[in-house]
Amino acid sequence: MNNAYEPDDRFVERLEWQLSSEYRRTNRLKSAPGKIAVSRRMAGVAAIVGLVMTGLTALNAAAYLKDSWRKKIEIARIETEVKLKQAHLASTKEMAARTDQRFSLGVVGDEENQMIKLAVEKSDSDLKTALVNLDEVRASGEIPRNELYAPVVGGRDFVSERLEIEKKQTERGLKPLESRLNRSRQRVELGVIPKDQLDQIEAEMAGEKTTIDGIQKRLDLRKRFVTGTITAEEVEIEGRRTEAELKMTSAQAKVDSLQNQLKRLKNLEAVGLISPTETHEMQFALDAAQFELKLAAVEMDVLKKAK
Repeated sequence: MNNAYEPDDRFVERLEWQLSSEYRRTNRLKSAPGKIAVSRRMAGVAAIVGLVMTGLTALNAAAYLKDSWRKKIEIARIETEVKLKQAHLASTKEMAARTDQRFSLGVVGDEENQMIKLAVEKSDSDLKTALVNLDEVRASGEIPRNELYAPVVGGRDFVSERLEIEKKQTERGLKPLESRLNRSRQRVELGVIPKDQLDQIEAEMAGEKTTIDGIQKRLDLRKRFVTGTITAEEVEIEGRRTEAELKMTSAQAKVDSLQNQLKRLKNLEAVGLISPTETHEMQFALDAAQFELKLAAVEMDVLKKAK
């Protein structure tokens, strides 16, 4: 037997005592010869046979002896993660309370106050996700799985639970963006800021809305898989198509925004208001975004042909 499955001394001693007791019970007219010596090898075999007799196969019994420690480690890891996120949430709430008080006194602006409140909501969502992860590990003994084709565990759809948390948090993030957008429109009309800053915020908002739409599509696909109307292979392909569409939309928005910014910088460079370095940096960022867009297009083309 592999050394990894050898029982320790306490286990062997306990097994020897049990066998001796059983021997005395079945041989009441004879004096017990003391404890029956059992080798480590035989003790390991007895343990595995005992597991097999309870309904496990020999392979599953070996896996039980080998892998039970993995579950303990993973649970300990996520329990630590939960504690850290609980502490972070408490700290963020304290900071938010101080900022809200300063806002009421007019020391800080509404934008900063809204951002810290959003940070609290984000921290709360992270904690909720960690707690869902912990429940899944305790139920399955495995690390949390986010694939749309992952099985339901103990009657709970952990994949959908995490997606719902992510969707709600992304929706909350739209509120401060809408406030920024309204203020920026007023500032553009007054000539305080250039229009490309407004375009950047609008692109950011469009990206967040696209993300929310993508999460909802993943939730719909997951529901179809759980109800059995789509296979694991089909849900994987459809899920990756959804992600590819999201990447393409995001990359296109980034390219459009960077092109507008580059055009403005070139005009400023032409009249000597900025150095060529700023224009080169923006050109580099645009090139990277265009490569990202091309890669997303290739991925989308491949997935459209997948069956």
